Amino acid sequence: MKYLSRLIALFAITTVVFSSCSNFDEMNTDPTRLTKSNPGTLLNPILYEMTVYNWNRYNSYTFPLMQGTVSTSSISGVGWYNIQDAAGDGTWSNYYKWLTNIREMEQQAITLNEPNYRAVAMTLRSWIYQLTTDAFGDVPMSEACRGSEGILTPKFDTQLNIYKQIIADLDTANTLFNTASGLKYNTDGELLYGTNATVTSGVSTGIVKWKKFCNSLRMRVLLRALSVADLDSKNKLAEMFANPTKYPVFDSNADAALLSISGVYPQQAPLTRPQDFTAYIYLSEFFINNLKTWNDPRLAIYTSQVTNGTVKAYVGLPSGYAIAPSITASQPKQALAIAPMKLALMSYAELELIKAEYDQRFGTAVNAGLHYKNGVTAAIEQWGGVVPATYFTNVAVTYNGTLEQLMTQKYYALFFCDYQAWYEYNRTGYPKVPRGPGVSEGKSMPNRFKYPLVLQRTNLKNYQAAKASMGGDEFNKKLIWQQ
Repeated sequence: MKYLSRLIALFAITTVVFSSCSNFDEMNTDPTRLTKSNPGTLLNPILYEMTVYNWNRYNSYTFPLMQGTVSTSSISGVGWYNIQDAAGDGTWSNYYKWLTNIREMEQQAITLNEPNYRAVAMTLRSWIYQLTTDAFGDVPMSEACRGSEGILTPKFDTQLNIYKQIIADLDTANTLFNTASGLKYNTDGELLYGTNATVTSGVSTGIVKWKKFCNSLRMRVLLRALSVADLDSKNKLAEMFANPTKYPVFDSNADAALLSISGVYPQQAPLTRPQDFTAYIYLSEFFINNLKTWNDPRLAIYTSQVTNGTVKAYVGLPSGYAIAPSITASQPKQALAIAPMKLALMSYAELELIKAEYDQRFGTAVNAGLHYKNGVTAAIEQWGGVVPATYFTNVAVTYNGTLEQLMTQKYYALFFCDYQAWYEYNRTGYPKVPRGPGVSEGKSMPNRFKYPLVLQRTNLKNYQAAKASMGGDEFNKKLIWQQ
C-alpha cells in the first residue's frame, strides 16, 4: 500500500514536470522583448550607434589631429602626431559589427520584398565601407560579415574594387527607392528622417530624403576618388549634375543626414559627462583665428570667452607646443556635447562644397562661387548661426577661386563629422594646419590607421596579402585617392 502511494505521488510529479515543459517556452518568454527581428528593428540601432561612435571619434581623434583642440594634460597625444598602433582598432571592430547588422537587414529586406529597406541598407553599407577603406586601405568587403556561411577569414578587397562596388551600389540603391511607399516596420519612424509607412499625396517624404542622402553620398565618394583614373569619377559626377531628376541630392539643411537625438534614454548623448568635453581641452589658435578673421558667428557658438584683465576675448592655444604656454585660453562650449543635439552623417554644406570644388576644377567660376556661398551659409545655419550681412564682403571670405580657401571653409563645414576633415586633408593637403615646435622629428600627419593586431592572429594569410598589396602596414602608406 505504501509502495502504491509512492507510485501515485511519483506519477503526479512526473505529470506536472512534463506538462510544465510543454509550456516552458511560453513561460520563459519576456513579453516586452521582440522574439525575432525585421529590417525596421535593425535600422535604428545601426543609425544611433554608428553616429554616436563617430561623434566620439571626431572629438577624441579628428579634432585634435586636425589641430582644432589642444590638450594641456600631455604632449604625447594625436595633436603631436603620436599615433598609437591600436588607434584604429575600435573603428575596425565597430564598423564591422554594424556592417554585419546591415547585411542581415538587407537579406531580410530581400526576403520580405521590401525594396526601400534594401535601398536604405545599401546606402548605409556604402557609407560605412567608404569610412572603413578610407581609414585603412584594403579591407574585407566581398567576403566580410559572412561568418554564418563559414567564411571566418575573409579576403581583403583592394581599395579600387571597393570604390567601384560602392559607386555601383549607390547607383543601384537610387533606382530601388520607391518614394510612393514608406518603411512599414518603423511604425514610430526611423531616427534619421522619421520615415514610417505614411504617404502624403502619394509621396513618402522620408524616402525622398533617403534617396537624396544616397545620391549626395555618391557625390562624396566620386569626389574623393576624383584622381583615380579607373573610376571615371569626373564623368560620373557630370552625369549626376546633369540629371537632378534622376539623381536628386540635398537641397537644404532640412534634407541633410543629421541624426537628432533627444538625450532621453535610450537616445543618450555621446558623452555621459559633459565636463569631460572640456577637461584639459582648449581650442587652438588655428581654429579660433580663422573664425575671428572671418568675423564668423560660429565663434560664439563653438567657443567660450576668457577674461584677460578686464577684457573678454577668444584666445587659442598654439598647436603642438613644446612648453605649455602660460595663458588663459578658450575652451569648446559644453553645450556642443549636451543633447538634444544633431549627429552628422553628411551635411548639406558638404554637398554644396562638393559642387563648388567640381565647378572650380571643371565648370565656371560663377557657379563655383555660388555653391561656395551656399555651402558656407549652410554650415553656419546648421549650427543655429545667422550669416552677417557683410560676411561675404570680407576680403578673407569673398570667394577667390582657390582650393585652399574652399577646403579651409570645408574644414569647418565638417565640424563633428567623423573622420571627414582628416580624409579631405589627406586628399588635398588643405587646410594648412600648423606644425608646432613640440612635434618630434619624423612625426607627421598619418595617412591611414594600421590594421588591428588581432588580424595577425586570426586572419594572418589575408592580412599578409593586404599588407603586400598596400606596400606595408604603416601610418604613412598613401591610399589610392591621396595626393
